[in-house]
Amino acid sequence: MISGPGLFLALCLLTLAGAPAGAADPVVLEDAVARHHRLPQDGGLWAGTIRVPEDATALSVAVCCERNVDLYLRHGQPVAMNRLADADVSSRNAGILETIRVAQDEAVPLEAGLWHIAVVPNSNADRAAEFEVVAFVDRGRGTPTVLPGDAAERTLTVHRDRAELRTFLPTLVRSLTLRLAGAARPGVRFRIDGPREYRRSGAAPRSIVLQRADSPAGAYILDLSSAGGTPLPATIGVRTTWSANGDEKPRLPMPVLRPGGSTTLTLGGPDGPAARTVRIPVPPGTGGVEIDATNPLRADVDLYVRRGGPLQAGDDDADYFALSSAPFEALYLGGITGLAAGTYYCEVVLVEGKGAVPVTLAVRGHPRGTGRGTWGDGEPPKLAFGQWTRGRVEAGRAGVTWYDVVVPAGTRSFHAMLLGSSAPLDLVLARKTDGSIMRRALSARVDERIDHTFTVPPDGPRLFVLGVMNRSALEKVVDFRVALSLNRPPPLPADLVWPPLINWQGRSATVRGAAATVELTVRDNAGGSGTCVTPRGRILTCRHVLEIEGQKGRIQREGVLVAFPSRLDEPPVQSFLARVTAEDRKKDLALLEITSDVFGRPLPADLTLPWVPLGDSGTLELGDPVLVFGYPSEGSERSRTPVILTRGSIAGLEAIGGAPRWIKTDAWIGLGHSGGSMVDAAMRLVGIPAATLGQSEVLGLAVPVSLVPAAWKLKILKDQAR
Repeated sequence: MISGPGLFLALCLLTLAGAPAGAADPVVLEDAVARHHRLPQDGGLWAGTIRVPEDATALSVAVCCERNVDLYLRHGQPVAMNRLADADVSSRNAGILETIRVAQDEAVPLEAGLWHIAVVPNSNADRAAEFEVVAFVDRGRGTPTVLPGDAAERTLTVHRDRAELRTFLPTLVRSLTLRLAGAARPGVRFRIDGPREYRRSGAAPRSIVLQRADSPAGAYILDLSSAGGTPLPATIGVRTTWSANGDEKPRLPMPVLRPGGSTTLTLGGPDGPAARTVRIPVPPGTGGVEIDATNPLRADVDLYVRRGGPLQAGDDDADYFALSSAPFEALYLGGITGLAAGTYYCEVVLVEGKGAVPVTLAVRGHPRGTGRGTWGDGEPPKLAFGQWTRGRVEAGRAGVTWYDVVVPAGTRSFHAMLLGSSAPLDLVLARKTDGSIMRRALSARVDERIDHTFTVPPDGPRLFVLGVMNRSALEKVVDFRVALSLNRPPPLPADLVWPPLINWQGRSATVRGAAATVELTVRDNAGGSGTCVTPRGRILTCRHVLEIEGQKGRIQREGVLVAFPSRLDEPPVQSFLARVTAEDRKKDLALLEITSDVFGRPLPADLTLPWVPLGDSGTLELGDPVLVFGYPSEGSERSRTPVILTRGSIAGLEAIGGAPRWIKTDAWIGLGHSGGSMVDAAMRLVGIPAATLGQSEVLGLAVPVSLVPAAWKLKILKDQAR
């Protein structure tokens, strides 16, 4: 036993062993208050703390430094210099900005109590660096935080027609852009408050840019509110992008291209940009301007044009665009009243192509009175309100079928709906006066819809053109139905049977398995396959199928598009919307439930969907036959495929740590098969296809159904019994 001075010395040694080497007392950080600090000179780390209350929902920490430093967080205990691996989470991106977010939906869940923060120099040369640090604690239904450097899209929940968020503009960041999905609608306003009584307000745009030239560094609060009776959407997506002082590559010159001239831009390659912008001055009295983009390599390029300044958010703020996948683009600016004078900025974007691509841009001016506009030559056919019209759109140089729309005086709102297309189409609404686009629906949906509300009902007829766009070169011709209505959405066609499901009852087990295999689509056209396992629409799939591209493994939790087959020889029909009810990142599994049909209507009480029962993957043996259903991207020469069935056998079983992990099969599994159905001879679900093995992809891997958590199985079995 140790006592007296010996006990005191032992306690001191234990304290020093657990403390960060060379660190002074940790700095206590205040919520949303940025401070500048300097790294210690004695080889240690900088230490800080932030206290997280019980009702906290997220902790966000940002460190900005012109030198290379790393950021570490640990709950309950300090981070020691010689035990950095013990930190709960770290950020080491070798950039000027390091950010960490801890929340229940992250890999490291948030816990209440004291969180310790450590800032560590990456090398001896970085020890003299000064840095800026800030911590945000989100609480309950309070204001959430979106930091620069956070690639994920944050979802703002609207309460009583109001939504808020907090963000941070570091000293070393030149500009911060907040891109708002769904806020730019009539009657929605924004106000942003920052340090030193900074304030901006106005109609909610699609993006808000904070420039360090006129915006002080520090924390900001963005407030979105509804005015004039126009409600906010239920949720608003927010994504941040930023640029740093001095970190940009040398800017290429922005050529001036006058009507009648041409220029060649080089896009792509090892050092070339993927996009270039040219300025097009338009003199007074111009009827229209035609822009042609061609390249000898037949690469896919798109054109975006904005009047008055360069684009900031892609097609979100473009006044005109041409987005076909043809190897050339043609874009006409102008309408029945001609084209307003000024400078137009045309951004040429290389979508797909190998190596350096020379793109020749030619501009021609046209006088007024030519009868030409964004819609082409002559007058497009008129659409009558309240009637469904059948149409066809071809892929090619334009890839758009236009319709003339005359909105009468006094109209409060009008609505356009597209139905019955077998391939993804898009809708755009343009002003007929100058041809500029005012509404667009460019989502992952096959059938689109546009709703426009007038802030003040027009006192005379308003002229528009509605375009149905086919952007896929794989779809030569697509048929569709389109309708317009005034003041309320158009009713569905009387002959539309919804949901359009295959006649599966009483047919073979194979048809039932195909009918229960669904196509899942998340935003940006990502997605894969899934399996309906209950009559009311519980769906098993792989978690990675729901991941949003470029967002570090985050998944789409609401509004997942679900397509069931209506025929075995045609792509499935997007009929429903679903939400995620459970997920397991380690097992790569997710469980969804259908919440409504694709029009937002509740499910019919008598709806019975095709489904397959769960099997027992523990009874599988080598050589047992299996069938794999899904929607692989290589399953058709078109943009979407009908359901694909491949046959094979159990080629291998693999356990890790004594627990089942993979079912291996020689049945072909391709990209897009993930999340689909692997069934046994009795048409019971025994595995969820997830991946392929080997460079030649000779073996497919499926997650055994035995790995589905017991709580999920209980929900599924209860629903099956209803």
